Amino acid sequence: MTLRLKTTALLAAALALGTAFSAAAQTVGIASNPQGSAAYATAAAIAKVVSENSSMRMRVIPQGGPVVTIPLVNTGEMEFSVSNSMSLFFAQKGAAMFKDNPQPGVKMVASLYNLNVGFFVKANSDILTLEDLKGKRVSSEFTKQRVLHTMQEAILATAGMTLDDVQGVPVPSGDRGVEDFVAGNVDAGLFSLGSGALLQADASVGGIRFLPIATDDATQAVLVAKAPGSYIETVAPAEGLVGITEPTGMFAGPFVILAGDNTPEDMVYEVTKLIHGNAETLKAAAPQFAQFNPANMAPDLKIEMHPGAIRFYREIGLLP
Repeated sequence: MTLRLKTTALLAAALALGTAFSAAAQTVGIASNPQGSAAYATAAAIAKVVSENSSMRMRVIPQGGPVVTIPLVNTGEMEFSVSNSMSLFFAQKGAAMFKDNPQPGVKMVASLYNLNVGFFVKANSDILTLEDLKGKRVSSEFTKQRVLHTMQEAILATAGMTLDDVQGVPVPSGDRGVEDFVAGNVDAGLFSLGSGALLQADASVGGIRFLPIATDDATQAVLVAKAPGSYIETVAPAEGLVGITEPTGMFAGPFVILAGDNTPEDMVYEVTKLIHGNAETLKAAAPQFAQFNPANMAPDLKIEMHPGAIRFYREIGLLP
């Protein structure tokens, strides 16, 4: 073989090897809320499982709340994202925060755990009930995380209140609201239980406490009317759940991973399978997964599911 032929053969082999390596190390994006949020911790745990157990390299891309991340999945700019089920429901229907801006290309992959959200105050605050928030400074608007705005309205409604009853202090996101709380700019914030931002806030202000929501049937009905697919859940004290010192009624909604019509079916199938088969790793990676049960990944939430996920669930008998 001549030197030129040898060189050509080596270049071809190198090119083939590089192409194979590129395919083997496919980078996949999962969009989430900023660092410090429950959504980011959830996405990071999933990315760890996928990256360590497949040829994919999943990267967490912090962007904002569902009103920001869901459209990115709908257009195919991101392969996956995480969200509460209420936002995904509204996105598919073109309602609430997605009114006049429907996102029909987003599909549910799996239900992961219940997202618990509530108003929190300093542990030594004289604010003991939701009604005590009247006239107080409260984080509001959540322009980049509009789902928190909807949750806030629903929670206040359970006490017969609206945002007009408090002094709203506009913030772009829940984590910024936590920063305002630590800085003393608000008397109460609204965020998700178990988030890293609240762990830091708890340590910074000498302890936080969530305000309870009543759990009777009438109150449940008020919440559901404002936030379809959600309900009030009693949360018991547990390690890592700062702000819960006794059983406390809190907003609850399934937290899901979603993919788009542009996300390949085989990719979604593999990610769904990896989540199902790595429950203990997920629980070790993020406290949000403490109650994760693989048997509950495919509930009927009246939300359209991705074909790749459906294929896996049918194989293992979770779906008919």
